[in-house]
This record gives sequence, structure tokens and C-alpha cells, in this order.
Amino acid sequence: MLLCGQCSPLLWAQKPAQELVLPSSNMTVTTRLDRTAVWPGDQFHYLIIVEYPADYEFVLDNLTKETVNMEPFQVIDVGKNLVIQKNAARRLFVDLTLANFATGQTSMQIPQFTLYYFRKSDKSVTADQAAAESLSVPGPVIGIRSTLPAEPEDIRDGVTLNSWNHSRWIFAAFAWLCGAMLVAGLGRETVLFVRRMKARKGPDRRKAMEEVRMRWVSRIPSEFTDAKTCQSFYDHSSESLKEYMGYYLETATMGLTADEMRDEMQRRGVKPDLTQRVARVLEVCERLRYARDGMPADTEAARSIAEDMKEILKSQGSV
Repeated sequence: MLLCGQCSPLLWAQKPAQELVLPSSNMTVTTRLDRTAVWPGDQFHYLIIVEYPADYEFVLDNLTKETVNMEPFQVIDVGKNLVIQKNAARRLFVDLTLANFATGQTSMQIPQFTLYYFRKSDKSVTADQAAAESLSVPGPVIGIRSTLPAEPEDIRDGVTLNSWNHSRWIFAAFAWLCGAMLVAGLGRETVLFVRRMKARKGPDRRKAMEEVRMRWVSRIPSEFTDAKTCQSFYDHSSESLKEYMGYYLETATMGLTADEMRDEMQRRGVKPDLTQRVARVLEVCERLRYARDGMPADTEAARSIAEDMKEILKSQGSV
């Protein structure tokens, strides 16, 4: 904080000025604080005002916060300003921003502050060659305010909690309720997931094959004397056989011909007699179903297919 020479330092809580007579009777030193007491951690300003004649010069290059030591106070900033008066006299303002972190005391003495100067009475001697002299400025006393005792064991008082407030039990109960709802929701989602996984596996092979067998048996005609009845029996037997073998082989077989069905069964290592029986039934059904001119009712052929179908539908494969 730099102060101009024309400004009077207002708003400063002024301690009775301590004037020191230096080598010149025209030199005076005044110290001021911007407050009379501080709390731990507060920053405050310590102002030093030196008025001196023109034949003295102060060294200001070494006045930085890195070089100024004001222990136990911490130096936050150092400001300096030199103002030349109308009568050629000088007024030096040194503004120290300090911080206090000490506790357990009611007041503290600010350490002395040292300024270096030299005389310019001999004009043949330059500033670099002149012998510097020191001026030690004693610091004022500043009050310390703190709610802690002189030597506290801890900065917080120990408090033993014997029980919770009634209002806090509401939050605990609400947390337990939310936890129970979460567990129940997870259990329900787990059950639904298992059901979906089972549904994706499709129908049970054993039940599906038994259903095909029962459906085919229920539609066997009592007599094969009518050509239309035989044609319907061939259609129904061909479709049922392909559906049954699809479950048996666990593959799609509805579009296979008799030769393709024989090749697929041989590739999968099905017993030769079952393979030949299935291929023979499909060949007869296809020949009779797709004959151009139609064929009269063939009782023997229909009965032969019925017998083969009964034997085939007894096979369960690897089920």
C-alpha cells in the first residue's frame, strides 16, 4: 500500500507518536497501526513515517517481503514511498502488511524495524561509496484477541454423544426402508431375468415331440378307401414327420426333401434303419402328393406309411 505525499494517513488508529532524535534534529520517526487489536489470522498494517532533511538518503532496495523479518508476525507485503516536500525535506512511508497467528496472549510487541541510511554531506562521495548506518525503530504493542486459553490441549471441546436426537432416527429409518426396497427390487429383477432366460431356450424337446406324435395319431383316418382321405393323410404325415425330425435333430427340417433329409441324418450319425425309414416315408408322400394326374386311393401304401410313422415317432433321439 503506497501513500502519496499530499495525503494525510486517515483511518489509521494512531498510537501516541514516538519521536526519535537522530543525528539531525530535523529527523523524526512516527509509527502507526491501523487497528489496536487483532484476532489470529487477521492482517493489519504497520506504518513507519520518517521525516528527514535532504542531506540524508535511505536505502530502499532491500525492503521486500522476502528480506524483511518480523517474527513472530508474518510479512504479507512491504510498501514504500518517498515524497519530496516543498522545502526539499523528505518524507518516507514504509507500509508493512503483517499477519498474526499466535494464540493464548493478550498483547504482543512488534519487533524493531531497521532502516539503513547514509549522509550526503560529502559531495565527492557517491552513494555506493558512502558508509551506511542503521536506524532501529522500536515497534508498538498490539492487542491479541482469542477465545482459546493460554495453552489449549485441543482447539475443540470434546463432547460425548450418548444418544441420537429423535429427529435423526427418522433419517435412519428412512435409510433402512430404502435399502429394503432396493433389495426387493433386485430380487424381483433377478426372478424376471431367470424367467426370460428360460423362455429364450424354446419349448422342451420331449414335450414338443410328444405333442407332434399325439396330433398325428389323432388324425389317422379309420379307412383308406377314399382318394381324398389318403391325400390328406399324406400331407399331414409329411408335415408331422418333418416337424418331429426337426426336434429330433435340433435343426430346421421343414424345407428338406427326402434326399436332403437322408443326407442330414447320415451326417449326424443317426441309425441307418431310422434314416432309411424316414427317407422312404417322405419319398412316398412326395410322390403321391405331387403326382400330376392324381392317383387313386392306395390302401396298402397308406397303411405302410402309417406303420412306418408309428415306428419313427417312437424314436426320442438323444432326449
